[in-house]
Amino acid sequence: MKKMVKVFGIVLVLLMLALPGNNAFAHGDDCECGVTYLQGSERNKAVANTLKLAEFSKVKADLDKEGYVFAGADQVMAVRMPAPDGNIYTIVAVPFVNAKGDVLFAGFTNGQFAGFQGEQME
Repeated sequence: MKKMVKVFGIVLVLLMLALPGNNAFAHGDDCECGVTYLQGSERNKAVANTLKLAEFSKVKADLDKEGYVFAGADQVMAVRMPAPDGNIYTIVAVPFVNAKGDVLFAGFTNGQFAGFQGEQME
């Protein structure tokens, strides 16, 4: 189960990096892949629940030691994604930024830490 959660977390982060974020929010789910971008109170609840996790606190502390800072709750992306096995996953990607502008996303799937995905900001 943990491997599946990690895989879905990585897929989400890759989708976030490949899809234009603002257009996705403005036009909804145009990819026909079943991903629903959470907005409003639903998004806020998913983000708040993630930021309260002990795993989030540990990830934040570990990244702080490496020079990364939490980018803020307004930068967090949350989606809901159906899986082929019939389960529905809520995936939250939390961005951390260092002084050089490098961004590292910590992925959380259904309240479980799923891993990191990073890229250099342009």
